[in-house]
Amino acid sequence: MSGPLRPTFNEGQILGAADLNAQVNYDRLAAALHERTEHIWGVAQGLVLTPTPNTTGSVPYVDIDLSPGRAVDQLGRALVVTSPLRLQVSDFTDHIANRDKTKFYPVFIQAVDIAQVGDTQPGKCNVSLTTRFEESVQVSFGNPGSELTLLDQTLPTVADGLDTANVPGLDPRVLVGWVQFDKDINSGQFIAVNTSTANNTTVHYVGVVASDVVAGGGVLTLHTRPDGQRFVLSIVEDSTGGATLAFGKQDGSNPVVPTFRVNEKGDINYDGTLTPAPIAKTLAESGYAFDGVKLPLPASVDDSDDKIRIHILVTPVPLQPKTMEVLTGSATTIVFPFVETCGVDKDRVLSSSIRWVDSSNAANYVIESTGCNYLVVASGG
Repeated sequence: MSGPLRPTFNEGQILGAADLNAQVNYDRLAAALHERTEHIWGVAQGLVLTPTPNTTGSVPYVDIDLSPGRAVDQLGRALVVTSPLRLQVSDFTDHIANRDKTKFYPVFIQAVDIAQVGDTQPGKCNVSLTTRFEESVQVSFGNPGSELTLLDQTLPTVADGLDTANVPGLDPRVLVGWVQFDKDINSGQFIAVNTSTANNTTVHYVGVVASDVVAGGGVLTLHTRPDGQRFVLSIVEDSTGGATLAFGKQDGSNPVVPTFRVNEKGDINYDGTLTPAPIAKTLAESGYAFDGVKLPLPASVDDSDDKIRIHILVTPVPLQPKTMEVLTGSATTIVFPFVETCGVDKDRVLSSSIRWVDSSNAANYVIESTGCNYLVVASGG
């Protein structure tokens, strides 16, 4: 056989118990395989350990109920609790030998089938047969840290069916929380619960196995909780063909208050601090250049890279007074140097000149081209 057998029926067929059981088993296996292969096992809803204060004389303790809810175990079987389930002290003491009130003990639930005996069949005397199986839940306790093995085991495959016997070593329990227990209160009582994190682990919740998640209406949203205040990650298309990826907090059905946003162009907007800050690549080129020269960029830096910022510093070269002819054919005289120009244009072309001024008559001067020291720094990328 290469696939599951689906029962089919014909007119006039006499149906036996095997025929009807085959239909039930087909549906159960299909549901379990769906949960096993397309979802991740864990708590789906509810199943919260809820303490109720109580006392023995003046010594406080708590009674603990497991709230109604649903979980899926590693085989894909549904575990359903339809009414509050009281945790029994006797079950705890049966499971745990060494009881330390400072430690957190994990609480598990596990699928268990309970046969329900039907009414006596017509035509038979005092014969009661099982006509129903209650798909019940059994509560158990473990030593601190024993819950870690649940997350580190090989999960069953499609071929393993619904029987744990087909998967040697599989632990089909589901963690729902932790309790603390004091053996000195009235021969032992629960004193506290923990429903979030203990013993370096957390309650395992159901998930989805998927490589592609598609939203039908142009809005895709992930929530950290089903209701109340929670954090939201959303992708929302707008009417103009754009989109925004946003992260923020939402309360109930109120709009999301985003603290981080990215639009379809890649523009980023955020309210917090970017840590660590991006490390920008910085390169430099320095030297001496003469008037009219285009200053070079640092090696490996391209003019066309719009992510690079260019910073240029030019400084004139110090000059000393000298003697020269200010006017053609006149006698030489002492002249003093003054910077006429020292700068670059948008194309990085250097303008550098000196005004030599006659020491005896400031109206007489000569402008000469000269050179400058330069520093070109490229940052970014």
